[in-house]
Amino acid sequence: GELFVSDVEGKFVQQVNRNSAERVKEVKWMSDNRNLLINQTIDGYTNLYSINADGTGTLKQVTTGDKNSRSITMNKKRTQAVYLCGRDEVKLLDLKTMLSKTIVKDEIWGFQNSNPGFSPNDEYVVFTAVRNFEQDIFVHHIKENKTTNLTKTGIAESSPLWSPDGKYIYFTSQRL
Repeated sequence: GELFVSDVEGKFVQQVNRNSAERVKEVKWMSDNRNLLINQTIDGYTNLYSINADGTGTLKQVTTGDKNSRSITMNKKRTQAVYLCGRDEVKLLDLKTMLSKTIVKDEIWGFQNSNPGFSPNDEYVVFTAVRNFEQDIFVHHIKENKTTNLTKTGIAESSPLWSPDGKYIYFTSQRL
């Protein structure tokens, strides 16, 4: 649960002092390549924070709440992040303003989730939600605020990933 920054070769390794005994679970580089977006436990729940990668400054809390914020994925330009919150929310975080909003409320569940992701053009978010105890793949159009279930098969589909050209979504399935 500690936070370290290193060069690619591992010759320089520095622990980032957060002045906290809470554990860090996920780390993402911000677009300035100087700050980090992390989630760490506080009072039993993981919330999002930002911190300077060089250890200067103070830890800034981005989200608060009694739900776990997890599965952080950034878009290519690192201007937005999508993440799961609790058992029923997909949230979008503006990385400039650090304001978060719920874009979908559904049966996400609190464990065994697939990571959400952005389409290559950043217009859509792909995620999984549970139907009849199995994961289905959904696409949410951000501007239109419209969600579409792509699979509806009654068997588990998970780990959706956009193709680089945005024409396909790859995923795993338990089809026999």
